[in-house]
Amino acid sequence: MVQYYESIPNHLAEWALKQPVFFTASAPLTGSHINVSPKGLPSATFTIFSPNSAAYIDATGSGCETVSHIYENGRVTIMFCSFEISPRIMRFFCWGKVVEWDDEPRFGEMVTKMGKNKTLLSHLQLSAQVQTSCGFGVPYLPSPTYDDIKAIEAGEKKYLELRDRETMGHWASKQVEKGALRDYQKMNNAFSLDKLPGLRTAIRDAGYTVWVSKMIAWIRKIGGGQKEGFALGMVVGCLVMLLTQAFALA
Repeated sequence: MVQYYESIPNHLAEWALKQPVFFTASAPLTGSHINVSPKGLPSATFTIFSPNSAAYIDATGSGCETVSHIYENGRVTIMFCSFEISPRIMRFFCWGKVVEWDDEPRFGEMVTKMGKNKTLLSHLQLSAQVQTSCGFGVPYLPSPTYDDIKAIEAGEKKYLELRDRETMGHWASKQVEKGALRDYQKMNNAFSLDKLPGLRTAIRDAGYTVWVSKMIAWIRKIGGGQKEGFALGMVVGCLVMLLTQAFALA
């Protein structure tokens, strides 16, 4: 079940720092490369200052996609996920700022505040939402048994294998049997968080017209800013629907 928070609750902050890895996702305003990068360990590289502010260490690597994207537009998503028996995915939708080593005195202040000493930091100011979801689609790493440990010590096994939770497949099968899958898709898969069109069947089942929804999204795209484009798209979409109904009645 998806849940949204206006800030990071204490129990989720503690959970995030216990995970073995986190991921950053970012993209330029123009261009073809959408970047996803694994980071970790959170306990060593990620700091949550307050319910709406966090930072992570972005050490020198073979590229600079996340840094460049944050410099250009500030948008970045941070994702944590559980590889343990209890599943969970958590995303921070953020506006970020890069703090480099020569950004004094801010760099020194942040390093001291984080208690970590590295050469490059990305400071993240959280936007409106923190999102958690079930995480059933993420595989889990089982706790090692006595036989596993002995096999690894004997060289018969190199590592523990991730296992499929199988929960998503079972859940979907039950929804299909009950005839409830399309109702779920109607509620959750018709539009994205930014109101972009999703599954065509879900849009229709939700009572919307697919081509009108796509036209609104297209107008938002050419309209520049998201708010301005959304408002323009809504106005034009309403006019188109009124004209369509008028022609149908004529």
